[in-house]
Amino acid sequence: MKRKKLLLCLTAIGVWSLPPFSRAQEQGSYQGVPEEATDAPLHLRLEDAVDFAIENNKTLQSSQLDIELYKKKVLEAASAGIPQINGNLGYSTYFRQEMALGNLPGGITMDDQLNLVASVQWNFSGQWIVGIQTSKIARTLAEQQSDITELDIKGTVYNSYYTILVCEHLLNILDENLQNMEEILQHTQNLYNAGVLEISDVDQLRITVGQLKNSKLAMERTVDVNYNLLRIQLGVKAGTPLVLTEPLERFLKVEVFAEWAFKDLDVNENLSYQATLTQEKIQQKSLTSAYLACVPTLSAGYNYQYQIIKGGFMNMPHTATVSLNVPIFGGLQRASKISQAKISLQQTRLNKSLLEDQLHLQEAQHKYNLQNATENFKLQKENMEVAKSVLGHYKAKYEVGAISSLDLTQANNNYLGAANNYTSACLDLLQAQTELLKLYNELP
Repeated sequence: MKRKKLLLCLTAIGVWSLPPFSRAQEQGSYQGVPEEATDAPLHLRLEDAVDFAIENNKTLQSSQLDIELYKKKVLEAASAGIPQINGNLGYSTYFRQEMALGNLPGGITMDDQLNLVASVQWNFSGQWIVGIQTSKIARTLAEQQSDITELDIKGTVYNSYYTILVCEHLLNILDENLQNMEEILQHTQNLYNAGVLEISDVDQLRITVGQLKNSKLAMERTVDVNYNLLRIQLGVKAGTPLVLTEPLERFLKVEVFAEWAFKDLDVNENLSYQATLTQEKIQQKSLTSAYLACVPTLSAGYNYQYQIIKGGFMNMPHTATVSLNVPIFGGLQRASKISQAKISLQQTRLNKSLLEDQLHLQEAQHKYNLQNATENFKLQKENMEVAKSVLGHYKAKYEVGAISSLDLTQANNNYLGAANNYTSACLDLLQAQTELLKLYNELP
C-alpha cells in the first residue's frame, strides 16, 4: 500500500486536517488503543513488526499455500508416467445356453463365470517428461510470487511504521503547542481581569486554543484509524494494543540516504524480473510440449485373469500388449498449437525486455525522488527550527506587552506550518528510501 504525501492544511489561526493514516508509540505519546482492549500490548521495533507481519499476514499465508498447491501439481504430473494398476471382479451368466460347434452333433452348455482380473498399464511420451519439468518451474514461479508478496508487505509495514512515527511527532507538537497557548491564554485572561488588555486579545487566543483542541482530537482519531490499518498488516485482531518502540529520529540519518544514490540496479536481483525469467522458461517448455505432440508415444500393458467360477471353454489368464502410436496427420490442430506457443514465448520475451527498461526508469525516478526529499528535509528542518525560535521570542515579547495577541497568533501559525512541512518532508524522505530499497530487493 503506497502512502500518499502527508498533507496538513493550516488555516489562519491554526486548524489542521489530516488524511486517514499514521500513528506511533513513543514514551508519553498517544496510544491509539480502544479502552475495551485487554490483551497485553505488542512492543515492536520496525524489524519486529516486519517479522510479525511475515509470520501472520493473511495475504502472505494465502500466497504461501500456492506453493503447497504446486508441489501437489508436480506430484500429479509425475504420476502420469507411473504404471497404473487396476483390479476388476466380474460375474457373467449365459443362462446355461448351448453353443453349437459347427456341424458336430450336440453342443457346449455355457455355465456362469466369475472372473478376477488384474491389469497393469504404462504409457510413455516426451510430453510426460516436459510436464514434470513445467510443473517444477511453475512451483518455482509460485515461490517467487510469494516472495514478491512478502516484499510488498515489508514495504507496506515500513511505510505504516514511518507514518505512525511522523504523525505521532505531529501530535506531540500539537500537544506541546496547545499547552503553551493555554498558558498564554490564562496569562492574557489575568491581564484582562487587571484591566491591562482588551477582551479582543482574550477572544483571539481563546479561538486559537479551541481550534488547536479540535485539531488534536482529529489527529488522535487519525492515529487510531491508522493503528487499525497496521493491525491488519500484522495479522492481529482488532483492538490489540501496539507500542512502537523506536523514535522517528533513529531513521532520519541523512548520510544513510546518500549511500543509495551511488548504487546501481542489478535487474537479476529484482523479484519481478526473476519471476519474468521463470515465466519465460514455462513458455519455452510449453513450446517443447507442442512439438512433442508430433512424436510417437509408447504404451504397454499386462492383464492377468483368474476364473474363480469356470464356465467357459477358453481360459487365457496371461495377456501382454505393446503399442506404438505414430501421429501422421491431425489436421491443423498441432501446427496451430505450436504457432500459439511460439507467439506466447515471443510475448513473454518482449515483456521481459520492457520490464527491464521500466526497472531502470524506476531506479532513476526513485533516486531523483530520494535526492529531492533529502534536500527538502534539510531545508524544512532548518525552517522549523527558525520558526520555533521566532515563536519563542514573540512569546517573550507578548508577555511584556511589546506585541499584540494577533502577532503572537501569526507567529504560532508560522511555526505550526513549518512543523507540518518538516514532518511531511520526513515522511517523503522515508518513503522514497523504502521504494528504492524495494526496487533493489534490499529491505531488511
